[in-house]
Amino acid sequence: DYLFPGTIEYLVRDGAALGVFMVFWGAVISFLATPVLTYFYGKRWYCSWVCGCGGLAETAGDPYRHLSDKSRKAWHWEVAILYPILGFVILTTLFLWINSWSEGRLLGDLSGGFASTYGFFIGAMFSGVIGVGFYPIMGNRVWCRFGCPMAAYLGLLQKHFSRFRITTNGGQCISCGNCSSYCEMGIDVRWYAQQGEPIIRASCVGCGICAHVCPRGVLKLENGPRENRFAG
Repeated sequence: DYLFPGTIEYLVRDGAALGVFMVFWGAVISFLATPVLTYFYGKRWYCSWVCGCGGLAETAGDPYRHLSDKSRKAWHWEVAILYPILGFVILTTLFLWINSWSEGRLLGDLSGGFASTYGFFIGAMFSGVIGVGFYPIMGNRVWCRFGCPMAAYLGLLQKHFSRFRITTNGGQCISCGNCSSYCEMGIDVRWYAQQGEPIIRASCVGCGICAHVCPRGVLKLENGPRENRFAG
């Protein structure tokens, strides 16, 4: 709820210097720095280097990374859930701001209760209880794969605009399956390696574990020109 009107009003109340600083740089990072950084580094600058949920997944959730479902059915569920959540968050924020600008005439007294309910179910139950509690059931990136709107936003930028991708050398792949087994985002990396196709998936967080566990050095994390991109 960082971009909700009530949160911003609280932060900048009475011209608080720290609050204004947080709001200004929060907006700059969200709308300017994020596309630029994602263009050069993909989602990994945030999901693997910055995000607290990602840090928890990489530490407490690491023993469960192999449990991430690699099937196409899981991928279809991921797409069917994650992007509607992104749209819901955008519309929610938009309606709350319109309501704020109209001095409550759009939603009336519903806005405060709605924001609180949203924060509880999404911030506490979904990202907290389900996102962490389901590590032993669905792998360590449950929240990142099925619930995080930031991951959806970054994934669209990465897939369609970023220079980042994981390249493969299919001629050296021995189909051992290490890469797919260790992928926490449920990507069947071995399939890409066998085809010799670069891995450009919206869900990839660029952790690099697939390249690390490959015994033949088939996989390599790269930033480069966008021609011949594989829209997987």
